[in-house]
Amino acid sequence: MSATRDAESLLRLPGAIDPYPAEPSDADLAAQLGLPPEAIVRFDMNTLGGGPLPGVVHALRRYDAAALVEYGDQAYRALRQALAEATGAPGHRIIPGAGADELIRLATTMVVGGGDVVVVPVPTFPMFAVEARLAGATVVEVPRRDPGERQDVADIRRLAEERGARLVWLCSPNNPTADAHEPDEIAAVADGLSAIVVVDAVYQEFAEASAGEPPEGRSLLPLQERLPNLLILRSLAKSHGLAGARVGYLTVPEVLADRFEAARLPLAIGGPSEAVALAALADGDAARQRHRLVVRERERLAAGLSGFGWRVLPSLTNFVLVRPPGAAVAIAEALLRRGLVVRSYAGGALGGWLRITVRAPAENDRLLAALAEPAASA
Repeated sequence: MSATRDAESLLRLPGAIDPYPAEPSDADLAAQLGLPPEAIVRFDMNTLGGGPLPGVVHALRRYDAAALVEYGDQAYRALRQALAEATGAPGHRIIPGAGADELIRLATTMVVGGGDVVVVPVPTFPMFAVEARLAGATVVEVPRRDPGERQDVADIRRLAEERGARLVWLCSPNNPTADAHEPDEIAAVADGLSAIVVVDAVYQEFAEASAGEPPEGRSLLPLQERLPNLLILRSLAKSHGLAGARVGYLTVPEVLADRFEAARLPLAIGGPSEAVALAALADGDAARQRHRLVVRERERLAAGLSGFGWRVLPSLTNFVLVRPPGAAVAIAEALLRRGLVVRSYAGGALGGWLRITVRAPAENDRLLAALAEPAASA
């Protein structure tokens, strides 16, 4: 047996690993397309349209580079306090991490291992299944009959019980379908279930803006107070325009707080990322104003796409899931040649659909104008 093969046999998981697909950068796409980098508009990443919040720009300008030489506050006292004030969650129950992805891994590895079962309603964010499989768990999917029709929570609960699942993921609002579970539906899955239920709520702020609700109007904290098996995943990537900073947080029940605090990675969030997170949280009015703008632009974009004869699913997020009458992949490729990057799906339940992020008004205008050309929308 070769030395290479011997080394492979030492790894815990045999065989190939199915990774989360790496996305090309703006610079890579510009080089491939022969376009200037500023011509690339990412309608595929669900990032915050309109650029960084003013407070974030100011925080970066005044960040002292000398601080990079030293380690930051391992306890994240200031960040936890700011998140506690923004959400109402007790600071010791807030577990910060380097974006939602790190916290998906933390939640997964804290709950499951080889031979365990993880229930994932699909289609949804792929990282739930990626991390479950890396942990050696079996992923049991609960499919939709149609992208616009959510699974019955009774079916999710029944499958979790039948398979003895230790972990259930719910994404609400869901990526990529942009709809959400009501609190009573989440309770119907979690209440009394012998499994940890994690709700990915990273798009919560857009759902609140969509309904004209106040900040934290859709908070799941009241539900968590009576369900000790419920975890809530949040992030500043989408809501506060900090995708590149990688700042997420997990809110856990009191009974699990010490365990998750002990298990999290120390200093996963760098100093500059913490500084801009604090600035973004302090700039709450600007963030909420941006959310309202995104919702208005989403409705305008949805109306324009509907006018082309596209099926547009209702959305509570900063993106829309749409089905054009023509070949979706071909439309995506035609838009790409113009520097407009949308999310397409080669097959499966979302074959024929596109997911389109709501961007700044001028960028949305550019997309609609491109689709008005027969060569792009046919």
